[in-house]
Amino acid sequence: MPSALLQQGPPAAPPLTEAEHAEARLALLERRVAAQTAALGRVPLNMRVPRSVLALLATAPEDMGGWALPPRCLPRLVRLHAELQALIDNVALRQRELGGRLATVRAARRAGPAAHLLDYRS
Repeated sequence: MPSALLQQGPPAAPPLTEAEHAEARLALLERRVAAQTAALGRVPLNMRVPRSVLALLATAPEDMGGWALPPRCLPRLVRLHAELQALIDNVALRQRELGGRLATVRAARRAGPAAHLLDYRS
């Protein structure tokens, strides 16, 4: 008899309601944004972003349209919005930093090589 119980395995969990399914998707989205923010936060502004971080940042966004979230999730949504805004600001800061470095390099190239003055009066 005990071997028959072991073969059956654990009892199946009841199916999730639409609200529970939406909350699970929201939790997954929160974890993804937290991982993206942490990964980008470890890379200094003056350093190239590693390929692994770029791959993490390039994951497909989750469309939240049509989700039926309960009102108790509103604080989580507000916090998620703030984290996403901080992530966007971090990426924009990196783009400005990169743009400044590119402008400096282009300006130096436009000026040509440094003039080397030689004194032949000896």
